[in-house]
Amino acid sequence: MDSPVDRRLLPHTFGPWFGRFENLREIQRRAIPAILHRRDALLCSATASGKTEAYAAPAAEIAIAAGRPSAAVVVVCPTRALANDLKRRLEGPMQLVELSFGRYTGEHKERVAGHFPSVVVTTPEALDSILARRAALLRALQVVVVDEIHVLDGTPRGDHLRLLLQRLDFAAGRAVQRVAASATVEAPETLAARYLRDAAIAVVPGARTILGRAFAGSSNAAMALHLDELAEAGFKKLLVFCNARNAVERYAAALPGATRFGEHVYAHHGSLAKIRRERTERLFQSAPVGVCFATLTLEMGIDIGTVDYVLLASPPSSVAGLLQRIGRGGRRGDTTRAGYCASDAGEEFLFRKLFELGKAGQLCAPPYAFRLSTLAQQALVLAAAQGYLERSELAAIVPPALAREIDAEVLVGVLDALVEAELLERSGARRWVPTEQTELRYERGTLHSNIDDNPGIEVVDRMTGDSLGHVDQVPGRKFGIGGSRRDFAGEVAGRYLTDASDSAEPARFLPRAAAVISLRLARAVVEGLGLAPQELLLARGSQSWLLLHGLGTAGFELLQALLREQRSIPVLRANPYVLHLGKPLEMLPAIDEDFYARFLDERAPKLEELAQPGPLARHLPTELRWDFVRRALGFDEVLRFLENASLRRLAEPTAELLAIAETL
Repeated sequence: MDSPVDRRLLPHTFGPWFGRFENLREIQRRAIPAILHRRDALLCSATASGKTEAYAAPAAEIAIAAGRPSAAVVVVCPTRALANDLKRRLEGPMQLVELSFGRYTGEHKERVAGHFPSVVVTTPEALDSILARRAALLRALQVVVVDEIHVLDGTPRGDHLRLLLQRLDFAAGRAVQRVAASATVEAPETLAARYLRDAAIAVVPGARTILGRAFAGSSNAAMALHLDELAEAGFKKLLVFCNARNAVERYAAALPGATRFGEHVYAHHGSLAKIRRERTERLFQSAPVGVCFATLTLEMGIDIGTVDYVLLASPPSSVAGLLQRIGRGGRRGDTTRAGYCASDAGEEFLFRKLFELGKAGQLCAPPYAFRLSTLAQQALVLAAAQGYLERSELAAIVPPALAREIDAEVLVGVLDALVEAELLERSGARRWVPTEQTELRYERGTLHSNIDDNPGIEVVDRMTGDSLGHVDQVPGRKFGIGGSRRDFAGEVAGRYLTDASDSAEPARFLPRAAAVISLRLARAVVEGLGLAPQELLLARGSQSWLLLHGLGTAGFELLQALLREQRSIPVLRANPYVLHLGKPLEMLPAIDEDFYARFLDERAPKLEELAQPGPLARHLPTELRWDFVRRALGFDEVLRFLENASLRRLAEPTAELLAIAETL
């Protein structure tokens, strides 16, 4: 992996990709030889370190050597925005080496001179559609690249991808080379084992210098002051990350014309219409000054121009999310400039701990668990695509690393569950066929997604018919969406008709399921306040007793349910770090099997929502669903932790500890 790159290894692509640089980056020197030697490879290095070029140039070289066939290279992206970004970044070099290049997503199905491109950028859902409907296009596939793989890993779409990679081998008739790239990976060997085969792993340690500071408050008025202060300091392009679409809409409605950035205020989130998202990306990329408020839609890999400062309006739920967000700024240099808006002492401490963990490379990720609902989704797609499905065909797309836990009995259980749900029918002893309902969903193209998707109500311009996006609800006759002020003009066929307006309240979105805080992250946070590794701390607060537990999302749900069942200790408030109690706790309560079973049964809907088991999970047998929820939320880890945990009572907590603990 450490051999230098002789430019003769890249006879066609060295100039277009690297000719303007004096030297190759380290990730490029280490990854390119492995890819050219046709090994699976995992590329791990900081943002803006040259990973895209490190896989794109050798992949293009391989495509050229194969004769430039259609779909010689497939690049799988986590988001549509990243697919659009790769389109901008790679199209020029691909043209220079005469490789056709295009996107194949739910929004763009591009052809070049009437043919499928040689290099295709896609998403897991679109790749599923290609495999089901146009698999012959993939016969000449040489390399599949998964960009920002850590964003998919551990999610329903990541499990989906694991099965799609197996299906790609069948479509091509051979083992297709796999390459994955990521900026934030804590255990690269483990990640590689899930998606790659005998992979060469190129990990370039270290990261860019992070310069961060705290800003007080995140209200509209406070945000306006922060933006003006940054503008006065010389920062021209700001990216502000929010955890929720409602926050993006609130700032986008309130701040145009209220700061030194004038009307150059942009909004970006997944509920905006494609044309508006892409317009925002173009405008913000080309604008000399501006501020863009965004959710995680701009968190992954987007090179949206010379962003020189990133501001976080609220704490992300993971260390990886923090690194992704702050990595969007200062991409042209060696320094990341980032700030964070803290509303209280708890938020400020949480931000500081996330930065500390990120600098140390401790991502504190939750445990991994594979979703069997993904197999259910694939069973429906395979059955609908060819008219029937045999168990052996479903078994064939199970990766070897999963085969030990997914045996024939589990597969039959999944298929029988789909029969009971009237999505499949038995046809003899060995075959299952799609029902009319499944065939209809396949024809509409809605079977290819493995995520729950409720887009809301479409908002359209009454005069042009253009879609502005989707909303869950509107606050009144005047509302804003993506910074556009609208007048409600009526509802027709389930769509909101609107006209341009001179004022508006921001549109509103229903909150999504809370992000899961892992046991490891929660413990790192509370141990930063002085707790020992196996310790819980009880302290008297100003209005309640504070139990600093650091058990994460699974642990606090379990502990508060136990205390409430016992009725001896009132639980006033609870979160992944602290329980606010009405009375002091004398000792940690024991968790027996009967209570644990009742807890899982009573909290089923909420726990399943947190675990994100996939849209078809509700059809699976109860034992299969709960095995996944238990592992994905880390209940096994929590129970092991509590077996050896101790409780310490702090008689005189410091004012600082109380200020943090009461507001975490």
